[in-house]
Formats: sequence, C-alpha cells, structure tokens
Amino acid sequence: MIFTESRRTLEYLSRFLERHGFADQVVTFSGTNNSPGITGIYQRWITEHSDSDRITGSPAIDRRTAIIDHFRDKAQILVATEAAAEGVNLQFCNLVVNYDLPWNPQRVEQRIGRCHRYGQQFDVVVINF
Repeated sequence: MIFTESRRTLEYLSRFLERHGFADQVVTFSGTNNSPGITGIYQRWITEHSDSDRITGSPAIDRRTAIIDHFRDKAQILVATEAAAEGVNLQFCNLVVNYDLPWNPQRVEQRIGRCHRYGQQFDVVVINF
C-alpha cells in the first residue's frame, strides 16, 4: 500500500508502476474513486454481489468496498490518498509506503493503523520517503 498526499502524485505513481512491470496489478483509491478503471471494478463487484447483503445502496461506500476487495483478491499494489487513511480495514496488507509524509504526524499513525490492527497475522513494515 502506497500513501500519497495528492491525486496528481497518485496518478503518476500508478502509471509508473504499470509501465514498469505491474500492469493490471495496481489499483487506486482517492476521494472521488470515479476513474474508468475504478468504475469497471465497481460494476463487476455489483454484479458479483447482487444477491448478497454486501451492497449497502450507497455508491460511495460500495465503491470503496469494491476497491478494497479488488486489492485484496486481484491486485498487488494500492496507491491511495488520505481518503484511504480513515475508516478502511486493510488488515490483510502488511507493507505501508508513505511516498510523501503529511505535516501532521498523527496522519502517519492513521495510515499505519489501516493495516496494523488487532488480529494482524504478519508484521507491518512501514517505509517513509
């Protein structure tokens, strides 16, 4: 999981990683989550879970859930803005890269807290650039 402060950096990192060996293995997570790739992930997730109680009826919440499920099951790298630093459980992830550090150290702790949770099975490694 790679955290960055801006959407421009998020887009740069995802393009760079896709061009350098991680094609189809990178998913992004931002405040809007409305790119064509994310919309496709969301539509597939809606179809897959149409007969379950996982769909909340809130497109924003369901998009977030679809992205996280896609990251856990099909992708290797999640590049995210601060939108993924609160209210998201990424307990299955054990590597956090802070590509750029926020001015508030509490936000760094929030980022780490998405992965480092009770029941975590692996040590969480944090890399700060």
